[in-house]
Amino acid sequence: MLLLLPSPLMAQSASPQTSTPPGTTGEAVVVTARPQASEREVRDQIIGVTGRPTSAMPLMRFRAPVCIGTAGLPVSASEEILRRMMATVQSLGMKMAPDGCTPNILVLFADDPQEQLMALRQRSPQIFGDLSRPAVSRIVKGAGPVYAWNAAMRVSRDGDLVLQQDSPTANWPEMKVGAASRLLSPIRQDIAASVVVIKRQALLNKTLGQIADYAVMRTMAATKPVEGMTSATILTLFDTDAAAPAELTAFDRGLLNGLYDSRPHAQRGQQVSEMTRAIREETVRK
Repeated sequence: MLLLLPSPLMAQSASPQTSTPPGTTGEAVVVTARPQASEREVRDQIIGVTGRPTSAMPLMRFRAPVCIGTAGLPVSASEEILRRMMATVQSLGMKMAPDGCTPNILVLFADDPQEQLMALRQRSPQIFGDLSRPAVSRIVKGAGPVYAWNAAMRVSRDGDLVLQQDSPTANWPEMKVGAASRLLSPIRQDIAASVVVIKRQALLNKTLGQIADYAVMRTMAATKPVEGMTSATILTLFDTDAAAPAELTAFDRGLLNGLYDSRPHAQRGQQVSEMTRAIREETVRK
Protein backbone atom coordinates (compact mmCIF):
# COMPACT_ATOMS: atom_id res chain seq x y z
CA MET A 1 0.00 0.00 0.00
CA LEU A 2 2.60 2.53 1.02
CA LEU A 3 4.73 1.83 -2.05
CA LEU A 4 2.34 4.13 -3.88
CA LEU A 5 3.71 7.07 -1.94
CA PRO A 6 6.92 8.93 -2.72
CA SER A 7 8.49 8.70 0.73
CA PRO A 8 8.80 5.94 3.36
CA LEU A 9 6.40 5.45 6.23
CA MET A 10 7.43 6.95 9.54
CA ALA A 11 5.71 5.58 12.64
CA GLN A 12 5.94 6.33 16.37
CA SER A 13 9.10 8.39 16.36
CA ALA A 14 9.49 12.12 16.64
CA SER A 15 12.30 14.56 17.29
CA PRO A 16 12.08 18.11 18.66
CA GLN A 17 13.31 19.51 15.34
CA THR A 18 10.65 21.46 13.44
CA SER A 19 10.54 21.85 9.72
CA THR A 20 8.05 23.11 7.19
CA PRO A 21 7.08 21.11 4.09
CA PRO A 22 7.30 22.73 0.68
CA GLY A 23 4.50 25.20 0.10
CA THR A 24 3.71 25.77 3.79
CA THR A 25 4.55 28.60 6.16
CA GLY A 26 5.29 28.78 9.84
CA GLU A 27 3.38 32.02 10.33
CA ALA A 28 0.52 32.14 12.83
CA VAL A 29 -3.01 32.56 11.48
CA VAL A 30 -5.05 35.44 12.88
CA VAL A 31 -8.63 34.47 13.64
CA THR A 32 -11.37 36.90 14.59
CA ALA A 33 -13.57 36.11 17.58
CA ARG A 34 -16.93 34.45 17.05
CA PRO A 35 -20.03 34.74 19.24
CA GLN A 36 -20.31 32.02 21.87
CA ALA A 37 -22.71 29.28 20.83
CA SER A 38 -25.65 28.28 23.02
CA GLU A 39 -25.89 24.78 24.49
CA ARG A 40 -28.43 23.82 21.83
CA GLU A 41 -26.18 25.14 19.07
CA VAL A 42 -23.20 23.22 20.47
CA ARG A 43 -25.21 19.98 20.51
CA ASP A 44 -26.37 20.57 16.95
CA GLN A 45 -22.81 21.23 15.81
CA ILE A 46 -21.54 18.06 17.52
CA ILE A 47 -24.21 16.07 15.72
CA GLY A 48 -23.27 17.85 12.51
CA VAL A 49 -19.58 16.92 12.59
CA THR A 50 -20.10 13.40 13.99
CA GLY A 51 -23.07 12.54 11.77
CA ARG A 52 -26.79 12.54 12.48
CA PRO A 53 -27.61 9.27 14.24
CA THR A 54 -29.88 6.70 12.65
CA SER A 55 -29.78 4.57 15.80
CA ALA A 56 -28.51 4.64 19.38
CA MET A 57 -25.21 3.11 18.27
CA PRO A 58 -22.36 4.75 20.27
CA LEU A 59 -19.87 7.03 18.55
CA MET A 60 -16.54 5.52 17.57
CA ARG A 61 -13.39 5.94 19.62
CA PHE A 62 -10.07 4.18 20.10
CA ARG A 63 -9.65 1.68 22.92
CA ALA A 64 -6.40 -0.01 21.91
CA PRO A 65 -3.02 1.80 22.14
CA VAL A 66 -2.53 4.22 19.28
CA CYS A 67 0.20 3.87 16.67
CA ILE A 68 0.57 6.73 14.18
CA GLY A 69 2.27 6.45 10.81
CA THR A 70 2.78 9.14 8.18
CA ALA A 71 4.26 9.29 4.69
CA GLY A 72 4.57 11.72 1.81
CA LEU A 73 6.44 14.63 3.46
CA PRO A 74 10.10 15.27 4.34
CA VAL A 75 11.29 13.40 7.43
CA SER A 76 11.66 16.53 9.58
CA ALA A 77 8.11 17.63 8.80
CA SER A 78 6.75 14.13 9.46
CA GLU A 79 8.52 14.03 12.82
CA GLU A 80 6.95 17.31 13.90
CA ILE A 81 3.47 16.15 12.87
CA LEU A 82 3.96 12.88 14.74
CA ARG A 83 5.22 14.65 17.87
CA ARG A 84 2.25 16.98 18.03
CA MET A 85 -0.32 14.28 17.29
CA MET A 86 1.17 11.97 19.92
CA ALA A 87 1.02 14.74 22.53
CA THR A 88 -2.68 15.31 21.83
CA VAL A 89 -3.49 11.60 21.89
CA GLN A 90 -1.77 11.22 25.26
CA SER A 91 -3.62 14.25 26.63
CA LEU A 92 -6.84 12.28 26.04
CA GLY A 93 -5.60 9.57 28.38
CA MET A 94 -4.81 7.16 25.55
CA LYS A 95 -1.67 5.03 25.49
CA MET A 96 0.78 5.07 22.61
CA ALA A 97 1.98 1.78 21.18
CA PRO A 98 5.77 1.20 21.26
CA ASP A 99 8.07 2.07 18.37
CA GLY A 100 7.98 -0.49 15.60
CA CYS A 101 4.22 -0.98 15.96
CA THR A 102 1.82 -1.42 13.06
CA PRO A 103 0.04 1.93 12.55
CA ASN A 104 -3.68 2.09 13.25
CA ILE A 105 -3.63 5.77 12.26
CA LEU A 106 -2.23 6.71 8.86
CA VAL A 107 -1.71 10.31 7.76
CA LEU A 108 -0.65 10.33 4.10
CA PHE A 109 0.18 13.10 1.63
CA ALA A 110 0.10 12.74 -2.14
CA ASP A 111 0.07 14.83 -5.31
CA ASP A 112 -2.96 12.94 -6.64
CA PRO A 113 -4.62 11.22 -3.67
CA GLN A 114 -7.73 10.26 -5.61
CA GLU A 115 -5.75 8.29 -8.16
CA GLN A 116 -3.86 6.52 -5.40
CA LEU A 117 -7.06 5.76 -3.49
CA MET A 118 -8.55 4.17 -6.58
CA ALA A 119 -5.44 2.01 -6.84
CA LEU A 120 -5.66 1.12 -3.15
CA ARG A 121 -9.27 0.13 -3.61
CA GLN A 122 -8.15 -2.46 -6.15
CA ARG A 123 -4.92 -3.64 -4.52
CA SER A 124 -5.62 -3.32 -0.76
CA PRO A 125 -9.38 -3.15 -0.13
CA GLN A 126 -8.81 -4.17 3.49
CA ILE A 127 -7.59 -0.65 4.25
CA PHE A 128 -11.23 0.45 4.17
CA GLY A 129 -12.15 -1.92 6.98
CA ASP A 130 -15.84 -2.71 7.37
CA LEU A 131 -17.05 0.13 5.16
CA SER A 132 -19.63 -0.83 2.56
CA ARG A 133 -18.86 -0.62 -1.15
CA PRO A 134 -21.09 2.46 -1.60
CA ALA A 135 -19.32 4.17 1.32
CA VAL A 136 -15.91 3.40 -0.17
CA SER A 137 -17.06 4.75 -3.54
CA ARG A 138 -18.17 8.00 -1.91
CA ILE A 139 -14.77 8.38 -0.28
CA VAL A 140 -12.76 7.61 -3.41
CA LYS A 141 -14.91 9.82 -5.65
CA GLY A 142 -15.01 12.71 -3.19
CA ALA A 143 -14.04 16.22 -4.26
CA GLY A 144 -11.01 16.40 -1.95
CA PRO A 145 -8.49 17.75 -1.13
CA VAL A 146 -8.90 15.53 1.95
CA TYR A 147 -10.02 11.90 1.97
CA ALA A 148 -10.62 10.40 5.41
CA TRP A 149 -12.35 7.45 6.99
CA ASN A 150 -12.53 5.42 10.19
CA ALA A 151 -12.84 1.62 10.21
CA ALA A 152 -14.96 0.43 13.13
CA MET A 153 -14.90 -2.83 15.03
CA ARG A 154 -18.15 -3.58 16.82
CA VAL A 155 -17.69 -5.43 20.09
CA SER A 156 -19.91 -6.30 23.01
CA ARG A 157 -19.89 -4.41 26.28
CA ASP A 158 -17.22 -6.80 27.53
CA GLY A 159 -15.05 -6.42 24.44
CA ASP A 160 -16.07 -9.64 22.65
CA LEU A 161 -16.42 -9.50 18.89
CA VAL A 162 -20.00 -9.21 17.73
CA LEU A 163 -21.36 -11.86 15.38
CA GLN A 164 -23.70 -10.67 12.63
CA GLN A 165 -26.94 -12.63 12.30
CA ASP A 166 -27.55 -14.53 9.07
CA SER A 167 -31.17 -13.41 8.85
CA PRO A 168 -31.60 -10.60 6.28
CA THR A 169 -34.35 -9.11 8.46
CA ALA A 170 -32.20 -8.88 11.59
CA ASN A 171 -31.48 -5.32 12.72
CA TRP A 172 -29.08 -6.13 15.54
CA PRO A 173 -26.08 -8.45 15.62
CA GLU A 174 -25.88 -11.29 18.10
CA MET A 175 -23.89 -10.82 21.28
CA LYS A 176 -23.46 -12.05 24.80
CA VAL A 177 -23.55 -9.56 27.67
CA GLY A 178 -23.43 -10.05 31.40
CA ALA A 179 -26.43 -7.82 32.07
CA ALA A 180 -28.93 -5.73 30.11
CA SER A 181 -29.63 -2.06 30.78
CA ARG A 182 -31.47 0.70 28.97
CA LEU A 183 -28.91 3.18 30.34
CA LEU A 184 -25.86 1.44 28.91
CA SER A 185 -25.13 0.40 25.35
CA PRO A 186 -24.68 -3.36 24.81
CA ILE A 187 -22.34 -2.56 21.89
CA ARG A 188 -19.17 -0.52 21.57
CA GLN A 189 -17.79 0.87 18.35
CA ASP A 190 -14.02 0.71 18.68
CA ILE A 191 -11.93 2.37 15.99
CA ALA A 192 -9.76 -0.32 14.43
CA ALA A 193 -7.98 2.11 12.09
CA SER A 194 -8.23 5.69 10.79
CA VAL A 195 -6.81 7.03 7.55
CA VAL A 196 -6.38 10.59 6.27
CA VAL A 197 -5.01 11.31 2.79
CA ILE A 198 -4.31 14.98 1.98
CA LYS A 199 -3.37 16.51 -1.34
CA ARG A 200 0.05 18.10 -1.01
CA GLN A 201 -0.93 21.20 -2.97
CA ALA A 202 -3.61 21.92 -0.34
CA LEU A 203 -0.88 22.38 2.31
CA LEU A 204 -0.08 25.84 0.96
CA ASN A 205 -0.11 28.41 3.79
CA LYS A 206 -0.83 25.72 6.40
CA THR A 207 1.45 25.22 9.40
CA LEU A 208 2.62 21.84 10.61
CA GLY A 209 0.70 22.39 13.83
CA GLN A 210 -2.53 22.99 11.93
CA ILE A 211 -1.99 19.89 9.80
CA ALA A 212 -1.31 17.73 12.86
CA ASP A 213 -4.33 19.06 14.77
CA TYR A 214 -6.61 18.56 11.77
CA ALA A 215 -5.39 14.98 11.42
CA VAL A 216 -6.08 14.31 15.11
CA MET A 217 -9.66 15.54 14.75
CA ARG A 218 -10.27 13.30 11.72
CA THR A 219 -8.65 10.18 13.19
CA MET A 220 -9.35 10.08 16.94
CA ALA A 221 -13.06 10.55 16.28
CA ALA A 222 -15.28 9.96 13.26
CA THR A 223 -15.73 13.62 12.32
CA LYS A 224 -16.20 15.56 9.11
CA PRO A 225 -16.22 19.27 8.15
CA VAL A 226 -19.64 20.90 7.88
CA GLU A 227 -20.81 24.26 6.60
CA GLY A 228 -22.22 27.01 8.78
CA MET A 229 -20.32 26.26 11.97
CA THR A 230 -20.87 28.91 14.64
CA SER A 231 -18.00 27.58 16.74
CA ALA A 232 -14.44 27.85 15.45
CA THR A 233 -12.94 24.46 14.59
CA ILE A 234 -9.77 23.16 12.98
CA LEU A 235 -12.06 21.09 10.75
CA THR A 236 -12.39 24.22 8.57
CA LEU A 237 -8.66 24.12 7.78
CA PHE A 238 -9.22 23.24 4.12
CA ASP A 239 -12.38 25.32 3.71
CA THR A 240 -11.58 28.11 1.24
CA ASP A 241 -14.40 30.26 2.62
CA ALA A 242 -13.39 30.13 6.29
CA ALA A 243 -10.56 31.60 8.35
CA ALA A 244 -8.91 28.54 9.83
CA PRO A 245 -7.78 28.62 13.48
CA ALA A 246 -4.11 28.21 14.30
CA GLU A 247 -4.67 25.10 16.43
CA LEU A 248 -7.30 22.95 18.10
CA THR A 249 -10.10 25.20 19.36
CA ALA A 250 -12.26 24.98 22.48
CA PHE A 251 -14.85 23.13 20.39
CA ASP A 252 -12.27 20.65 19.13
CA ARG A 253 -10.64 19.99 22.51
CA GLY A 254 -14.01 19.70 24.22
CA LEU A 255 -15.34 17.27 21.63
CA LEU A 256 -12.33 14.97 21.96
CA ASN A 257 -12.09 15.26 25.75
CA GLY A 258 -15.82 14.67 26.18
CA LEU A 259 -15.75 11.62 23.92
CA TYR A 260 -12.77 10.04 25.66
CA ASP A 261 -13.94 10.98 29.16
CA SER A 262 -17.39 9.44 28.63
CA ARG A 263 -18.16 6.11 30.25
CA PRO A 264 -16.96 3.05 28.31
CA HIS A 265 -20.52 1.86 27.70
CA ALA A 266 -22.23 5.22 27.30
CA GLN A 267 -24.98 5.54 24.72
CA ARG A 268 -24.66 8.01 21.87
CA GLY A 269 -26.87 10.61 23.53
CA GLN A 270 -24.82 10.40 26.72
CA GLN A 271 -21.63 10.87 24.73
CA VAL A 272 -23.04 13.97 23.03
CA SER A 273 -24.08 15.40 26.39
CA GLU A 274 -20.58 14.82 27.78
CA MET A 275 -19.01 16.46 24.75
CA THR A 276 -21.38 19.44 25.03
CA ARG A 277 -20.42 19.93 28.67
CA ALA A 278 -16.71 19.66 27.90
CA ILE A 279 -16.92 22.13 25.00
CA ARG A 280 -18.72 24.73 27.12
CA GLU A 281 -16.15 24.30 29.89
CA GLU A 282 -13.29 24.72 27.40
CA THR A 283 -14.95 27.84 25.98
CA VAL A 284 -15.26 29.45 29.41
CA ARG A 285 -11.70 28.46 30.32
CA LYS A 286 -10.35 30.03 27.16
